[in-house]
Parts: sequence; C-alpha cells; structure tokens
Amino acid sequence: MTLSAREFTAALALAANGVSVVTTAGESGKAGLTVSSMCSVCAEPALILACVNASNEFCSIADSNNCFAINILSTSHMELSGVFAGLGDNPDADRFDTGHWITLETGSPVLKDSLVSLDCKLVSATTHGTHRIYIGEVRQAHSNQAEPLIYTNRAYARAQLLSDT
Repeated sequence: MTLSAREFTAALALAANGVSVVTTAGESGKAGLTVSSMCSVCAEPALILACVNASNEFCSIADSNNCFAINILSTSHMELSGVFAGLGDNPDADRFDTGHWITLETGSPVLKDSLVSLDCKLVSATTHGTHRIYIGEVRQAHSNQAEPLIYTNRAYARAQLLSDT
C-alpha cells in the first residue's frame, strides 16, 4: 500500500525545519524561492543540497546559470520568507526588492544579514518525482549571529535550546 501525497505532507508538516531562500543569478537571469528541503551532503568536499518543485522557473534558470546560493533565514526574515514563497502583498513584484542582497564568487544573490549563506557551484541536478534535487559545491560561506527561523506544523517557530551540551 502506497502512502498518499496528502498523508505524506501532513505527516512531514509536523517536522521542524529551517527556512531558506535559494537564489540564482547569471546570464540566464535571476530567480529565488523559499524552501524547507535543504541539508548538508558532506564536509569534504563541502556539498549542500536543496529540493525545488521541478515546475518552478528557478529550475531552468539555475540549471543554465550553473550556480545557486542557499540563504538560511533568521527570525527577522519572516516577511522575506513569505515574499519568496509568493505570499507577499504583490506576488508579481521583484522579490529581490525585499532584503539587502550582495554577491560572492558565483554571483548568486546572498542575503547580507542571513543566518548563513552558502554560495555554490552546481555539481548535480536530477529530477525525482515532482522535484529537482540540486547539489552544490560550497565555494564561499557568509554568516551572522542570529536566531534561526523554523517552520513546523505549517507555522513559523523559534528554537529553544534545552541544554548547553
């Protein structure tokens, strides 16, 4: 018996995930979107992955630009997260008008005050089911001291440390 998509997403909605904005820029244009499917692959070499719905315009642009950045958000970025999820007051407005953006080695937009930004050269992109899995070699990292933005049970949450070990 196969689990339905509705049952699967309802179960995973209970998990706590960090919130990130994945961006790309280059000759093929600029794009970005909010994701919660992002994780490290390994430390040597430094590899990271992000999953994006294959129908999103980000995919064709990132595939062509051959680079992307993952911007891990802090609690001060709830509005920006909504804008990049297409939930802002004007979904047709340039999403990059929200936030303070810089570029590092690849030219992908990096959020200046993000918790962590990882500037990546694309090393692999494959489609599985409805999503495209991007693996990038981290070329540069940028970070700030802040509280991470968490998403769980279809709402934003704050982290609470339970111990100092």
